[in-house]
Amino acid sequence: MNWILVTERLPQPFFRVWVQTDIGREATGYVKSDGEWFINCPRIRATGAKVLRWKEG
Repeated sequence: MNWILVTERLPQPFFRVWVQTDIGREATGYVKSDGEWFINCPRIRATGAKVLRWKEG
């Protein structure tokens, strides 16, 4: 599966996917019902990283 830019489209809410962040890290995450990303890794989330791309895992 290819990486999809978040500006192209988002996954279904609460569907776990792999994400690439602006700090160059990869982790799993999902989109909440309000459209906000949630990164499952606490270390990456603590940096304030933004999701750039995602793919189904």
